[in-house]
Amino acid sequence: MGIDVPIVVYTHTDMKDVWSMFFGQLKKYLPNNKIYVVVNEDDTQLSDMIRIIYDDTKPYTERWKEALPQINEETIIFLHEDMILFDEVDMSYIQRYYDLVNSGMVESIKMIYTNSTNPPSDIDSTLVNSTFSIQPTLINRNNFVSLLESVPSLNIWDFEKEIESNDNHYMVRLGNEKQRGIYHCDSIIFPYIATAINKGKWNMSEYREELDKLFGEYNINPFERGIV
Repeated sequence: MGIDVPIVVYTHTDMKDVWSMFFGQLKKYLPNNKIYVVVNEDDTQLSDMIRIIYDDTKPYTERWKEALPQINEETIIFLHEDMILFDEVDMSYIQRYYDLVNSGMVESIKMIYTNSTNPPSDIDSTLVNSTFSIQPTLINRNNFVSLLESVPSLNIWDFEKEIESNDNHYMVRLGNEKQRGIYHCDSIIFPYIATAINKGKWNMSEYREELDKLFGEYNINPFERGIV
């Protein structure tokens, strides 16, 4: 029997206008998964999820260090609120990758494929070596803590730059991913917008079709935040 992998969402109240779309889509495609929300303050929009409050005067890495010990799960999918699902999740692959992470065979598996010439892994032919980055990722909670403790207190951008990933971090490559932009492809198993917010505005330049549909569904006026 499979497991509904717990999901941990990092967000901030300055992104509240994105929440209806993000959580609406998350619950549409993953209705049975437990959802933790790591956020700077509580809000009624989050009342049906498990909230973990961080101190937003602290850097990004320290916020996670405060939050992760409060998450009573071994292996999770973590993501941010502007990584919005737009199609069905392939749970057969999610379960397969969950088992690899949960068993300790790999440290993390990123759901997106970024251009790489790395060969397929001997562990699983649909995986290739990858650096760890802030994208929807299956990871063991203790491994995430170790990554955070390997660097000084940093903001999100410097954390991605400074972290030294070993050869046990992977990303998914099935082989028929659609190119999206210059550096990444659409995820086949976890189809999400990467990312919906670019420099504070809706990313219409890469995801016009997907976002137009969702704006109508969730009654969002994109011009209030702005578009790029």
